[in-house]
This record gives sequence, structure tokens and C-alpha cells, in this order.
Amino acid sequence: MNILVVLDGNAGTLDEAVRLTRERGASLTGLFVREAGWNDYLGHDWLSGSNARSGFLDYVAEQENALEKAVIESFPERASGVPATLKIAAGRVAEEIVTEARQGYDLVVCSNPLTRGLEIVRDGAAVLARDTPCSLYFVHAARG
Repeated sequence: MNILVVLDGNAGTLDEAVRLTRERGASLTGLFVREAGWNDYLGHDWLSGSNARSGFLDYVAEQENALEKAVIESFPERASGVPATLKIAAGRVAEEIVTEARQGYDLVVCSNPLTRGLEIVRDGAAVLARDTPCSLYFVHAARG
């Protein structure tokens, strides 16, 4: 059995995926998706002349870099004791998860609500429920 866990910085979701991996004698792949759609989502602020858009994009990039670094550093330790691999992708988060899930996984584990990238304002869970070709397991993640 192959399990895919969506890495979003939520330790509880990763811990639950590791527990399921051990329980089922499975292998685990952690997927961190770097949101690549902020540029399109924000549009252009050429009329304002304020450079607010570029400042926000810089802020988002810093946040993404920090979370990616934290995930890369913590994944091996949290997933110790199970066969595990880490993958990094860039794109629209829900689409990248579905694309990876089509590579032969039996189960996708992710936080609910899905709070990676623009999934904060999109309904990423609905996209996953509709398009993921395998079973989904949502782990409740408290906001805040």
C-alpha cells in the first residue's frame, strides 16, 4: 500500500499518516506543494503605483520558503521508522496533489481545512474529493 500525505506544516496530519503507514505496513510519500498561482490571483496594480502587489508577493515567497524549509527539516524525523520519501512540487496545490495521487497511491491524507497556498480561498477539499483517484482521509486541523 502507498500513502501520500500532503505536507502543510500541520504535525497532527503527518503523525496520523505515519500511524496509518505503520498500521498498514505501507510506504509513505510526503508532498509539499509550493503555490505558484499568487501572481495570477492578485492581478496587476499598475494603476496604483504603490508596488503593493510586489511587496505582497515577496511576503508570500518568504512564508513559502520558511514553511518549505521547516517541512524538509522535520519530515525525516517525524516519519522515522517507516519507508518514506519527500517530494516537492510547484503549481496549484489541489491540482498538484491530484496529479501526484494518480501515480499509484492507495490513500491520500491531508488536513481539513486544506490551507496550503490559495486553497485558503478556494475549496481545495472539494477538488480533492471530486478528482482524487483513490481514497481520501481528512484529518481535522484546528485553525489558528
